[in-house]
Amino acid sequence: RSFNCCTIDWFTPWPRDALLSVASKLLGKIDLGEDGALAKVSNVCMVIHSSVREASERFLVEMRRTNYTTPTSYLELINLYTGMLGEERTINNAKVERYQNGMDKLKSTNVMVGELKVEIIKMQPKLAQAGVDAAELIEVVTKDKEAAAVVQANVEEEAKKVTAITEEASVIKLDAQKDLDEALPAFDSALKALKSLNKNDITEIKSFAKPPPMVMFTLEGVCILKGVKPTWDDAKKLMGESTFLADLETFDKDNIKEKTIKQLKKYIDDPGFTPELVEKVSKAAKSLCMWVRAMDVYARVAKNVEPKKAKLAEAERTVSEMSALLAEKTAQLNQVLARVKELEEKLLNTIKERDDLQLQSDLSTARLGRAEQLTNGLASEQVRWDAELIQLNQDKIDLTGNILMASGVVAYTGAFTSNFRSDLIKIWVAECQANGIPVDAAFSLERIIGDAPTIRGWNIQGLPADPLSTENGIIVTKGRRWPLMIDPQTQANRWIRAKEKANRVQVIKLTESTYLRTLENCIRVGNPVLLENVEESLDPALEPVLSKLVFKQSGRLLIRLGDTDVDYSPDFRFYITSKLPNPHYSPETCVKITLLNFTVNQSGLEDQILGLVVGKERPDLQEAKNQLVVSMADMRKTQKELEDKILKLLAESEGDILADENLIVVLGEAKTTSDEITIKVTEAEKTEKEIDLTREKYRPTAFRGSLLFFCASDLALVDSMYQYSLQWFLALFDSGLENSTAAEEVAQRCENVNEFFTYSLYRNVCRSLFEKDKVLYSFLVCTRLMLSDTKITSAELRFLLSGVGGVYPGKPPEKPADWIPDRTWTEVIQAGLLPPFATLPADLRDNHEGWKKIYDSNDPASLKMPGAAHEKYSAFQKIVILRCLRPDKVVPVVQQLVIDEMGQRFVEPPPFDLKLSYEDSNPISPLIFVLSPGADPNAALIAFADTSGINLESLSLGQGQGPIASRMIDDAIDRGTWVVLQNCHLAPSWMPALEAKVEGFSIERAAPTFRLWLTSYPSDRFPVAILQNGVKMTLQPPKGIRANMLNTYIGMEEEFFEGAGTKARDLRKLHFGLAFFHALLQERIKFGALGFNIPYLFTESDLIICQTQCKMFISEFDVIPFEALRYTCGETNYGGRVTDAYDRRTTAMMLLDYYNPLAINDGYKFSESGKYGPPDGNPKLPAVLDHIRAFPLHELPECFGLHENANITFARNETYALFDAMLLLMPKDNTAGKDGGPTPDEILQALAQGMIDTMPVKSEHFRFGLPFLVDEVGELYPTDYNESMNTVLTQELLRFNSVIKVLRSTLQQLVLAVKGLIVMSADLETVANAFLEGKVPALWLKACYPSRKPLGSFFDDFMRRLTFLQKWIDDGPPPVFWLPGFFFTQSFLTGTLQNYARKHQVAIDTLRWDYFVRLDHPANKADDGCFIDGLFLDGGAWDLTDNVLCEQAPKVLFETMPVIQLLPILTTQFAVKPGDYPCPLYKTSERKGTLSTTGHSTNFVMQITVPSNMEEAHWVKRSVALLTMLDD
Repeated sequence: RSFNCCTIDWFTPWPRDALLSVASKLLGKIDLGEDGALAKVSNVCMVIHSSVREASERFLVEMRRTNYTTPTSYLELINLYTGMLGEERTINNAKVERYQNGMDKLKSTNVMVGELKVEIIKMQPKLAQAGVDAAELIEVVTKDKEAAAVVQANVEEEAKKVTAITEEASVIKLDAQKDLDEALPAFDSALKALKSLNKNDITEIKSFAKPPPMVMFTLEGVCILKGVKPTWDDAKKLMGESTFLADLETFDKDNIKEKTIKQLKKYIDDPGFTPELVEKVSKAAKSLCMWVRAMDVYARVAKNVEPKKAKLAEAERTVSEMSALLAEKTAQLNQVLARVKELEEKLLNTIKERDDLQLQSDLSTARLGRAEQLTNGLASEQVRWDAELIQLNQDKIDLTGNILMASGVVAYTGAFTSNFRSDLIKIWVAECQANGIPVDAAFSLERIIGDAPTIRGWNIQGLPADPLSTENGIIVTKGRRWPLMIDPQTQANRWIRAKEKANRVQVIKLTESTYLRTLENCIRVGNPVLLENVEESLDPALEPVLSKLVFKQSGRLLIRLGDTDVDYSPDFRFYITSKLPNPHYSPETCVKITLLNFTVNQSGLEDQILGLVVGKERPDLQEAKNQLVVSMADMRKTQKELEDKILKLLAESEGDILADENLIVVLGEAKTTSDEITIKVTEAEKTEKEIDLTREKYRPTAFRGSLLFFCASDLALVDSMYQYSLQWFLALFDSGLENSTAAEEVAQRCENVNEFFTYSLYRNVCRSLFEKDKVLYSFLVCTRLMLSDTKITSAELRFLLSGVGGVYPGKPPEKPADWIPDRTWTEVIQAGLLPPFATLPADLRDNHEGWKKIYDSNDPASLKMPGAAHEKYSAFQKIVILRCLRPDKVVPVVQQLVIDEMGQRFVEPPPFDLKLSYEDSNPISPLIFVLSPGADPNAALIAFADTSGINLESLSLGQGQGPIASRMIDDAIDRGTWVVLQNCHLAPSWMPALEAKVEGFSIERAAPTFRLWLTSYPSDRFPVAILQNGVKMTLQPPKGIRANMLNTYIGMEEEFFEGAGTKARDLRKLHFGLAFFHALLQERIKFGALGFNIPYLFTESDLIICQTQCKMFISEFDVIPFEALRYTCGETNYGGRVTDAYDRRTTAMMLLDYYNPLAINDGYKFSESGKYGPPDGNPKLPAVLDHIRAFPLHELPECFGLHENANITFARNETYALFDAMLLLMPKDNTAGKDGGPTPDEILQALAQGMIDTMPVKSEHFRFGLPFLVDEVGELYPTDYNESMNTVLTQELLRFNSVIKVLRSTLQQLVLAVKGLIVMSADLETVANAFLEGKVPALWLKACYPSRKPLGSFFDDFMRRLTFLQKWIDDGPPPVFWLPGFFFTQSFLTGTLQNYARKHQVAIDTLRWDYFVRLDHPANKADDGCFIDGLFLDGGAWDLTDNVLCEQAPKVLFETMPVIQLLPILTTQFAVKPGDYPCPLYKTSERKGTLSTTGHSTNFVMQITVPSNMEEAHWVKRSVALLTMLDD
């Protein structure tokens, strides 16, 4: 088959077996650490996926947020786990190794310390003995030295004698020397020349392969003197000797042989052998030449001094003998000195041994010092490392479970709020423990995979420091998929911009035409990209990026964008943010991205506001705080780096660590720096505490601001148009700080700011609220402030709103007096379940007459409560009691509570001020009119534009108008004019384009006078960003008959009436009636079903066309065609909107009062009181306006034709509407049960179990069981042609059986879920929430008959219906049928007609009902037709004397109707008698219904004609109807 225009929901959940199978296969590829772990981990993976799916269902019910969990999500969990497990295992092992190595080194050093201490102790005796030995040797050496000194003296005496003789020899020698000195100058010159030579000079000569002749000639002379053959080879050998030059210098010149001198003669006599000539050949040879010639001179001189030498020799012989004697004595001395020396050496050795021992001792002591320096210095680190090592080892054990938890958090929980995340983690941890997987019981994502310095850096960059934001930051960086952040307050957007600023992040929007080009460039170069302000769908062009479809080609990483392959940089990062507060992303989108909820929470916002307050009030303090945060982050980062450095040095050290003094010094310096930083951190923490103490003084203002923001933002749950951005709120808060009254004391200043800003926000928020919600907002703020101040409890507030206090143990007591309505007594019993009201039922029972005065009073709040109740209960608790007794009087008392707690001005919303709204705006923030039916801002806007001197252009949006509107905006921005775009709700498809246009506004481009005005009815398609940042104004038609009439006439011109000529008077009269009719229609809606079954949106256009037709008919016809006027107005124009037949009857009857011949007469009145009617004569408009202003300010129900009790109905409806709206805004109660009352789970279990016990499977009463055994009943009541009631009975049993099954199944599952035996599904969560609010679950109503009763009454009514059917089974058809007991009432009525038709042999389609009211209660069944009872009259009463319809008694809203006989008759026999009122019968007081598949209305049953003493129109305007059940 072909399916068009439909979407197949193919995201069906995988069964548990499939989840287990997939996990087992994928996880089987990795090491999970132990045998059997695969099955355990697979099972937990399955539970994680299943629990998230269930949590998503609950998330949708509780938070109205959608989160999809698909098979792709499950695969992502497993892939993330496998990757993260290996990565974290490596990191953990590396950390363990580093810390273990450090600990081992420190432990080994501690061992060395002990060993060194022992070694030093052992060394001390040896060191002492060495000292003693050295002292003894010193004494011996000293004595021997003294003996040696005596010997030395003797030797010195002999030496003197030798010296004297030696001196004589010296004289002789000097004489000889004198002769020699003549030859010495040449000799000295030769020596000097020799000394100038060096090794290189000789090498130079040797280097000659064949020396020059003069050089060779010189060397031959040298060789002759040295006694060597004068050849070149011998000369080279001679010069090769290392002492060659030294030998020449010390040459024995005194003993040169004669033969040698003769051999030299040949050379000396050679004229070329001169130093000057030789120098020309070789400088070195010159010196040798000089030496040879000097030796020749010296030898010839020495011949002359030979005799002198002989004499000298004799003298030297004598000296020698004397010297021998001296030598002998010197030898003796030397022996003595040798002994002394030996002793001294021994002494030196001893001292050396002593010093070596001392050195060894000093080294050991030094090593001990270094060891103690190391161990003492790192003592604190050792303690910390030990603790860290213990934790790391435990983490190593828990790694499998912890990383499984972390993977689950990263893969699944991004979209959830913090309480949902914590609930899921608890489930997962418990499942891990149950499966025997080691896991940290106090699991924290931040501790397991977070990095503290990195997180502190994020905080500095703007990420809030609350745990939820920290988890979000970790998920952003650890997730495998690109993050899509739900960011209505743009916190994530600002953080990403700051975080990636250094990486040159590029910001794009889908509305930009060039965004793909920017994205392509960033992918290529590796710049991060932030895609902001996305809606609920993403451009398909992003698919490759979102899915990371990267491939490798020719060694390059590529990604295909469109038709282009783009180089893919691994550094590329992609971030997506959305301003939508609650977007709904399709499953296809969710599987490609990591959805993250960055919506601000109260604690995080409170800290932000605190920073704002302190920054304004104490900028020095805030600056110090900011600097401190930055410096502490830097110091902790440095501290971590130093710790890593210390561990690295310890890890890299080899051998004896104590021998590496440099390492110890470096470690010491690192430790010193670390200690200094630790001290600074400690001081900084102390300073931070001091700063925080001062900052905390401003906490009350921050708390108030945070509370008020969530009061305003929560209003979006009431109406999607109530949107307020955090930026707008903070700007308003900043303005409050600027404009509030200053004070010296911080406490007083906070109080001033709180008071000023609370009202400032109230004024700004009220401007954008409909009238019905202004009281709601005041009450919301008031109660949340009272909750925060513990003036009230959440249990009291929840009871006030829901009327449910718990489950009464046992059977509730009977009400003590008939005047107490059943609902009142039920709610009093419920209130008594709360500790503060425990005695209330007894008080009411014991003093019911006193309480009756309050019940009967028109102003019950002004009366004192009887007995001690007036003093016992607080003002709020009195409202709780008033809710039970007189709910119609609650709203004024709520307003009085607001006045008492907050001030009069909080119940007096500021009037609509277009000028003030304009002044609060700017060219880039649109002004938005949120409309309600009958409201039109055009006239006021045109007038304001004229007053302001600004050109105004207007366009009503619709199909094809978008491009025109866009051009108008572009033109107006430049020219500084105003543009009005009307009816934005009619162009939902163009709203994204409008949002993009508004986002593109810049204060630089827009002219200062430019403004964009928008009008729209409430629509969930209206752009949230525009609502949040624009100036919103609600526009509603004036309330009340008087105001509505004035609104109609103020805008009229006299020409309208004068145009009718002579019939102007008639036109004025009938037009006045038309205007009054229009006002009545609009105001009658407030009475709910008493006004109209269906609330209709009558507008000004209906009035305008009727005005035109009225003038036309009067002007063009001689006789006013009232019938035509009534038809065009009542049936065509206004009637065209009316879809319910009885509402159409009501409008026709109402219009008859204003379009009739009497209406043009003077003195004609519209109401019985005579307070309303047209002015007499033919007055002009000013007089008409004065006449209208004389109308009562607050109209009574009689002008609508309603009974005065209608005001009670209206007030009750207003109260319950207020409470229902407040219930939507009620925070989740986490304190229930802590004050001694029952917890929600206890209430749920008691309620559900009580209902299960009341609806038994089988009992003495329900002998056929519940559900009914239809087959067995069918045997008792078989199908019978003459008794259709048998078929009716079995059909009813089948219908009720379906309801019984749904109720019983739901109740049983709820009990199990509360006990924790099964998971609380989304449906069960919905049921539980309804139970706690005292409402019937939608799941039940879907399977059941219509009912508006609260939960307790509904169940009692349901059991009464079952009892009615059981009694019918047991006793046969009853004489009087309890009509409310039927599920499908029309079936019973048709069966009765069928019985009559078959009995009397007439066609059933010729029959209809006739009706007779019986004041008795028949004991026998009717011969024809049937008797029915159980009906209630709404809007009227029954006169039991005259047996006719009559007026209600005051404050009696519903009357029990007597028994009615339904008698089938032929249609032709039926006739309506004068005074008869065709009264509609409905199942519930709501009256409106829908057409069901059976062709019948889900609410309307039939029309019953009842007798009356008044005209039908009277009861029609009274909206009198019969009901099968009440709301109580």
